[in-house]
Amino acid sequence: MGSMPPGGSTVLAGDLYSTLLWQLALLLGVSAVVTGLVLLRRGGAPSTGPVVPEPRGRRVLRISLGVLWVVDGLLQAQPAMPASFVAQTIAPGLQQAPDWLYAVVDPFSRLWLQHPVAADAVTVWVQVGLGLAVLVGGTGRPARAVLVASAAWAGFVWVVGELVGGLTDPHAGWLTGAPGAALLYVAASLLLLLPVPTWDSGVASRWARRVVGATFLLGAVLQALPRAGFGTPAGLGTSLAEVASSGVPEPLAAPVRTAASVLPDHAGPVNAALVVLLAVVGTGLVLGVLPRATTAAGIAVSAFAWWFGQGFGIFGGTGTDPDTGLVSILVLLSGWPWPALVPRDEPLAAPAATPLPRRSRLAAGAAALACLVVLPVVAGVGLLGPQTALAAVGDSGGVVETAPVPAPDFALTDQDGRPLAMRDLRGTLTLVAFLDPECTDSCPLIANELAGAVRALGPDAGSVSILAVDVNPVFNTVADVAAFTRAHGLDALPEWHFVTGPTAQVGALLAAYGEGVSMPDVGMIGHPQDVYLVGRDGLETAVLYDTANDNLTTSYVELIGTELRRHL
Repeated sequence: MGSMPPGGSTVLAGDLYSTLLWQLALLLGVSAVVTGLVLLRRGGAPSTGPVVPEPRGRRVLRISLGVLWVVDGLLQAQPAMPASFVAQTIAPGLQQAPDWLYAVVDPFSRLWLQHPVAADAVTVWVQVGLGLAVLVGGTGRPARAVLVASAAWAGFVWVVGELVGGLTDPHAGWLTGAPGAALLYVAASLLLLLPVPTWDSGVASRWARRVVGATFLLGAVLQALPRAGFGTPAGLGTSLAEVASSGVPEPLAAPVRTAASVLPDHAGPVNAALVVLLAVVGTGLVLGVLPRATTAAGIAVSAFAWWFGQGFGIFGGTGTDPDTGLVSILVLLSGWPWPALVPRDEPLAAPAATPLPRRSRLAAGAAALACLVVLPVVAGVGLLGPQTALAAVGDSGGVVETAPVPAPDFALTDQDGRPLAMRDLRGTLTLVAFLDPECTDSCPLIANELAGAVRALGPDAGSVSILAVDVNPVFNTVADVAAFTRAHGLDALPEWHFVTGPTAQVGALLAAYGEGVSMPDVGMIGHPQDVYLVGRDGLETAVLYDTANDNLTTSYVELIGTELRRHL
């Protein structure tokens, strides 16, 4: 990924919302039909049988998990998500992931890049559907199937979306969210699968406390590892500063900013105290020592991490969940030693019931069914088709219009040895790119994307020119650009012009476009991968960023062609 243009991360928001809106209409229709059919079949008769109240701890965890899934689904519908989820959430960690994790996650990242709107819509509806289904409640087979699906999806999110909770990151720490919120979603789903009597007997509550206690003990180890750097001023200071600047509202960011200026001077003792606190509280939770006191302490330290280490998880435009701190608090609340609602010596006569009225449960269940099954299938059809220009828009931000300024002039020589200046291309739409004739990866891709877009214009191709500028200061002869032209079948394209010239003149042209090149000691030179569009009047009108993505070649051809047709 290269640089994203200002505001480019939200360019797919309109496509996402139009997709979600018509799918929402389908959701309402399916819910109404299912609810009506069930009511007609049963004649609207009220259910009979004994009603047993749901144990408090289980109810706390069930409602918490359901609300969390709905919130996560809504967070996936943020404007920046289709274009920026992979670039900002997955790609940074994937670059340093071990080979096995890269092999697992990369196919899903590529699928998202190729179908960003469809992939995001599937994620939205699955998570909203899980949330509604969990909130409906019950302990029968459908409810248990939902909890199994919740655990499975959370496991998938933990591996693919959170890269195993960030545990492979050398700088992973409990303070910043390891071992991952999704892992606690898995645990919460499995806890809800425990038999209802285990909640009134206190067994399930003990397991809830043990789950969080285990994450505290693992967190103590992560915080203590020297490689994480939390015991150094730079490591602790950077972590706090990132939270303060992550989009957290100012009243909540101010204390974090104060901590970022004070605590790093005492990073070693502060981190050591946190490690000891995590170890003590975690041990107490796992062993069941003073359950009320250790649970309260666990809630307090989780709240601190959620605020000062994770910035509440939901701000910044690409937050996918409220992060580990809040989930730990909710699991601990479910594990509080609540008094039993049914005497422990009196066996349960019937499954625990939810307080929702019957018709409300039917409607909610139908909506959950549509969200969890129907809409992901409908949205998922888009994942099976060929990638469209939306993929390139998501990757690069699309074609971004610029202020109409005169395109920088030049006097260089093309691949046929003929002099060429910018003014010679007046009267045609001109695509300007900067290429290296010795490049074997990105440059052939860009050249063929431009050529493919122009060829697709048919009779209108003659109204377009492609101007490629040789930016290699060593291979900068006419022979070099001519060899590249022939090697990639561009010599039969009359609209193609690959120009070269003295290094100083090319450098001045690059500078006029605000671009530059880098010369590494080993490997190919670094150069711009942007494409500029110059109108018939010689005014620069738009720019397309980061076109060198071999997964999206077809999309860039479509996107460039669409833009050219718009100007023809």
